[in-house]
Amino acid sequence: MLAAFSITVIDWNESLFDFTIRLFISAICGFAVGFERKTRSKEAGIRTHAIVAMAATLMMLISKYGFAESETKDSARIAAQIVSGIGFLGAGIIFYRRDMLHGLTTAAGVWATAGIGMAIGAGMVATGVVGTLILLILQIFLHRPLKIFRGRVVTILRMSVRIENDLTVDTIQYMFSAKKFLKFKTSNSNGEIIADIELFTDRIFTAKEIYEIVSTTPFIIHLEKTDEI
Repeated sequence: MLAAFSITVIDWNESLFDFTIRLFISAICGFAVGFERKTRSKEAGIRTHAIVAMAATLMMLISKYGFAESETKDSARIAAQIVSGIGFLGAGIIFYRRDMLHGLTTAAGVWATAGIGMAIGAGMVATGVVGTLILLILQIFLHRPLKIFRGRVVTILRMSVRIENDLTVDTIQYMFSAKKFLKFKTSNSNGEIIADIELFTDRIFTAKEIYEIVSTTPFIIHLEKTDEI
C-alpha cells in the first residue's frame, strides 16, 4: 500500500513578507545577545550572534518551506544539522589560557542564539523573543558579583617588585593570598634584584585597593590587575 502524501503549495509572494519579518526579528534578537557579550569584551560579539540567529532562521525556513512540494521531504534533517553544525563554531570560541577555561559561556550563548533563530524560523516568534529575554537575564543577572552565583573567583595580578630580603616573596604570597605564581622572572638593575611576577588569587581587588597597596608598600614598583573571572 502506498502511503498518502499531502503536498503543500506555498504562495511565495504572500510568504516573502512573513519570512523577511522573521529574519529581521531573529537578527535583532541575536544583536541584543551579542551586544551584552560585546560590552564584556567577549570573543563573540554583535555580528557573530546576529549572523548565527539570522542564519539559523534562514535554514529553518528552508527546512520547513523549501521542500514543501517534495513528497520525500524531511524537515527535521536540516534542523538537526544546525544543532550539530553550531558546535564547530562554539568549539572555536572556547580556549584554555593560564590554567583557566575561557569562552564557555559565550559558546553556550551562541548555541542558544542558534536555537532562538530556529524557533523564529519555525514560526514560533514569541517563543524566540521570550528565549532571548531569558538568555539576556541569565547572562546579565548571573554575571553580577553576588557570592551565591560567583562560585570560584580568580584574579590575575602582574607586578614588579624589589627583592629586599629572603622574606619578600613570602610577604607577597601572604599579602595577595597567592595560589600560584604563573611567572617569576628576576633581573639585576643597578645592584637591585627586580622580580617580574604574575600570580593568581581567589581575592577580589578594587582599583582603590591596588592604589593603596602600591602607595604603602615601598618594595612594589608596579602592580596591575590583568584579569578577573
